[in-house]
Amino acid sequence: MTNHIVKPFKFCTPDHWLRRCVNICLMGVGGTGSEVLTSLARIDYAIRALGHPGLQVTAWDGDVVERPNIGRQAFYPADLGHNKSIITIQRINYLYGRDWVAMPHMFVIDRDCNGLNCDLLITCVDVAQFRADLAMCKNNRYSSCVWLDCGNGESTGQVILGRLGHASENPVKLPSVFDFHPELDGMMDHNTPSCSMEEALASQDLPINRAIANVAMQLIWSLLRHGGLNHQGAFVDIRNGTQTPINIFE
Repeated sequence: MTNHIVKPFKFCTPDHWLRRCVNICLMGVGGTGSEVLTSLARIDYAIRALGHPGLQVTAWDGDVVERPNIGRQAFYPADLGHNKSIITIQRINYLYGRDWVAMPHMFVIDRDCNGLNCDLLITCVDVAQFRADLAMCKNNRYSSCVWLDCGNGESTGQVILGRLGHASENPVKLPSVFDFHPELDGMMDHNTPSCSMEEALASQDLPINRAIANVAMQLIWSLLRHGGLNHQGAFVDIRNGTQTPINIFE
């Protein structure tokens, strides 16, 4: 009988993630962020049932739920007018018995970046310059934080897991979204608020946010359940029905 050799992971889960509670910061609780936050609650419940200490999540968003958000994002008619981070975190805490934290304002890099302390940073924002500024804020600094960036357009998107700090002694060597796309610095965004569901769906297909969140969920689950990854994300195209992994190059 031929022996089956299991190839080791190219990126192994940080050891302390498997021994203690994983501290996660989520920036943006909109289209993708609200889906990611709901997925994190499911992951937390599952891994705690398996004996892991679980996740501790802090979610940042200064926006309130508006009518075009209903249905496209993980919000309900009763949520109208409530802050997105507060209403979602309150729901999770009530349903799952957690003590996660809502920050009902936008993360301001000049004010908040130096105090950022987490194991996993997840960005679900639609401002290109924010990603660039976040990366440059940590440029040449040591950080053991892993950065998971989620971005999407009308029917396509990408999820990229990488490093946050860029000091040479950083334990995380994976390139970040900014390493892949330095043109984010100076890129102009053309997003305008949608005044109706029709306008919102004209700018984004309904399933795209859930599709991106599912890729993020799979990455996080693999890290916590299986101990590592052989890819660092994926490009998604829901109209063509494709999901292309982003390989880790050794």
